Amino acid sequence: MEKTKKYPREALLNSKKFAGYQRDFLAAVLKAPEYTMKEAEKAVNDFFGKDGD
Repeated sequence: MEKTKKYPREALLNSKKFAGYQRDFLAAVLKAPEYTMKEAEKAVNDFFGKDGD
């Protein structure tokens, strides 16, 4: 069974994936020390009111 990779908060704040968001807002949304990509996407999409894939 493959474990889902978790990324440090700082890496997500600096990632190209979330480059379209203001860093201050992103930092306010991503408060935990680490997230899976799916968790981070859900938190950002929920906050900014966008639908996920």
